[in-house]
Amino acid sequence: MNTNATAPAQLDCLYRSNALEMLRGLPDKSVDLFFTDPPYSSGGLHASTRAQTPGQKYIGSDTKIVYPEFHHDNKDQRSWTFWCMSWLGEAFRAAKDGGHLVCFVDWRQLPSLTDAIQGAGFIWRSVAVWDKMSGGSRPRMGGFSQQAEFMVWATKGAVPTGHKVHLPGVFSERLPRPKRHMTEKPMGLAREVLRLVPPGSIVCDPFAGSGTFLVAAKEAGHRWIGCELEPRYHEAANERLMQTAPIAA
Repeated sequence: MNTNATAPAQLDCLYRSNALEMLRGLPDKSVDLFFTDPPYSSGGLHASTRAQTPGQKYIGSDTKIVYPEFHHDNKDQRSWTFWCMSWLGEAFRAAKDGGHLVCFVDWRQLPSLTDAIQGAGFIWRSVAVWDKMSGGSRPRMGGFSQQAEFMVWATKGAVPTGHKVHLPGVFSERLPRPKRHMTEKPMGLAREVLRLVPPGSIVCDPFAGSGTFLVAAKEAGHRWIGCELEPRYHEAANERLMQTAPIAA
């Protein structure tokens, strides 16, 4: 499972590589669901704040835990959009006809991501909300709390009609502490999103982080593939995946 990226990429592997390298190794029309949480390059309205490390931007000053940093999070709006179109273009090529894309983003980069998704060829279907609930919100004086992140849903062509599923548009779930990754997402939410595809589907996460989406995919009995560039997160995700077994139906 712990391997460097090669072409073609193998299923049920977590590669330690750049996402584009792994995606280029995927065969055409081979993936049912791309489910991922890329670096947002957000956390600030100005160049000086965007250039800060993720830990400076996303972790409160009162947090005692020191998380490993990650790269590719200091792009400006235009370069981030171009970068997204680069990896999304490969994802579009590798997606099956009717395949799904679910990609996390924050409020600052939501317009750029929806542009990039459509530019890559996907059909933008909707935006779902992760409500972090009151314990996960960041109050803002004189305005609205930052209490949500978003999932952009898109498909390659028409939405498949053979698999009947209805998911909510808002997922209210508090992230347990301590986190494994500074931008970790809840396991319960991941399990719900994976209901988009039928059992035995192929799920890909090119920005695996601590492995939550791939662990949920393996639990559900799907085939899976992903990569993570940062060594410490790659190691943590690999450990979780090796300890995970499919849940009996």
